[in-house]
Amino acid sequence: MFKNKLKFVLALALISCTFYVSHSQVNEIWKTDLSGSVLWQQVNSYGNYFVCTDSEFAAYNPETGEKLWSDQQFANIANEQIEEMSESPLISINQGENISMLDPFSGVVKFNSTLAGVADLKTKQVLYKANGILIAGKTTSGDPIMLMVDMETGKTVWQIEEKFGRIVTLSELSDKELLIVTLFKNYKLNSKTGEIIWKNSTSKEAEQLEGMGAFGSLLQGVAEQAVANEDFVINFYKHHSKDIFIIGAENKKESQTSSGQTSISYDNNYTAFNIVDGSRLWNNPIQMNGQLGDLAFYENGIIILPNNGGRTKINFFDLETATGKWGKKGRGIAIKGGIYNHLKTEKGILLISRSREKNYLNFLDPAQGLITFKKPVKINGEVVRTIESEKGILFITTNEINILNPTTGELVFDKSIPTSPGLLEQKENTIYAFDTKDGIIKLIDINTATIKNITNTKLKFEGKEIPGKLELREKGIFISSDQNVALYDYSGTQIFQKYYTAPREPGLKRALLYAQAARAAYIGASSYYAAGVLQSAAPDVKQEDAVSGAIVEGFGMVYDELGDAASDFAKQSFQQANARFKATAEGRDFIIIFGKIEKNNALLKVNKDTGKVDGEINLGNEKDPKYAVDDVTGQVFKKTAETQITSYKL
Repeated sequence: MFKNKLKFVLALALISCTFYVSHSQVNEIWKTDLSGSVLWQQVNSYGNYFVCTDSEFAAYNPETGEKLWSDQQFANIANEQIEEMSESPLISINQGENISMLDPFSGVVKFNSTLAGVADLKTKQVLYKANGILIAGKTTSGDPIMLMVDMETGKTVWQIEEKFGRIVTLSELSDKELLIVTLFKNYKLNSKTGEIIWKNSTSKEAEQLEGMGAFGSLLQGVAEQAVANEDFVINFYKHHSKDIFIIGAENKKESQTSSGQTSISYDNNYTAFNIVDGSRLWNNPIQMNGQLGDLAFYENGIIILPNNGGRTKINFFDLETATGKWGKKGRGIAIKGGIYNHLKTEKGILLISRSREKNYLNFLDPAQGLITFKKPVKINGEVVRTIESEKGILFITTNEINILNPTTGELVFDKSIPTSPGLLEQKENTIYAFDTKDGIIKLIDINTATIKNITNTKLKFEGKEIPGKLELREKGIFISSDQNVALYDYSGTQIFQKYYTAPREPGLKRALLYAQAARAAYIGASSYYAAGVLQSAAPDVKQEDAVSGAIVEGFGMVYDELGDAASDFAKQSFQQANARFKATAEGRDFIIIFGKIEKNNALLKVNKDTGKVDGEINLGNEKDPKYAVDDVTGQVFKKTAETQITSYKL
């Protein structure tokens, strides 16, 4: 009798176990056989899914597994040779001396540097208003070349051999006009025909070189060659209502001290130009000490806010005469730290500055040209978000949150709440914040500037992790890190807290980190909080994989430009990006965690309302599993055989 009872219990346990496993498995969406061995796979920022094998580079429909296109010339290409072009879904493939640009939707090669006769490609940028790709560099014979490639056909629309030199920035003024800023000249081009509408020297010195004929050209070439590998810090500012643009340039100076040490100093200069004819507005540029900081257009002038460490001076300059108006003899007014951001308010301008590793807040009355605070307000971290309220300006930094009284220069809270942008979420006039020091959740009323503790017990995550994300849900406040999850109801009672063991080799998480950071980029398009999460996520991804980190860091969603563009390519890009943006805005009920199933690695679908695993994808015990994740759609692509890919939906 006892044995039979034991068998019955074991049978029930087996049934239970089988029941759990069958319900914990994630449903397979599709499976497809490939023509070669899988080398790598990836979902880009726009949701295009690529697989590279030893026989071809191909794109597949992520929903059906249908092959959309393939190209055998890019078989065996390394993942590091693939790059997403900034603010565009175009794929740039680097094959040594040759660079190709692919349309990810059709697989058509829109540009091939070898076929175009470009041997030294310096500039490549998508121009949505002109519906083209601007290419600049040198020909195989060493002559300068610039061309425009039609985005639809891939054909060269125009080509010119003007000696542009090094291009430092460019801006589309309209669908027919393009502004190009180089080291020695500015150009306004007709982007449809390549006609140079005007060109003008960027400075008197550059103009003098041009007047020296061939010898001047030689000197320009020598100067460009000398700084060929240096990164220039140049900012472009276009007036919101006038046909004026300003170029700010930073100059680095090195000198030897008497003790043999190298001393480094900076100065910056600003030159204003007329967009209509390219003429310079001032006889001489405005010169300031320090690195480039910030610039604000104000009334009929500009406020220049440089970054000169602890010796910074700011000033207001008349836009017509470039005459300084503030301080003794118009030489400016001193401020603590170098300015890296500013915020215009109804009462004045909030200045955000840094001196060494310390950050400060100050307040500027531009009407009087006065700093209103007796002394700057020291803060911890860099400001990433501000909210104006009845009690002052609530500011969020990378390390804390507080409210500043712009009249007195005092902080409303005696002690700032230590936190991070990802651990804050706003709901109407309140902010839920996780205090990283006390380990509790606090509620901040923005209008009354009051703080209320929601929880009283310190939250400690296992694995030496600290919370990284806070989310408001219907059932409560969800807090998570890479391997930990917890949920509290709105009265502060903990509903659950769970930890999932991390893999021993952090590199296994690379694909998941990339996917999560790409998702954060979409969320960051509408939320400064999530933008802060993205900033902190990019270094983590870079640590695992430099290419993925660079893609995440440089990811940009130019919704306005894409939305206004008339080309099919631009519209398709916008529609796909917009669909993914809406998907992230809607939120979801699970989080993907890289965990373990016995001795195997796995992707776990963890329910945010229960903390339980609702699904899992076993990745085996390989040190380099070939998988890709789309964290926007919750889809996973796994190599299930040497020449086979299987897709699952979490």
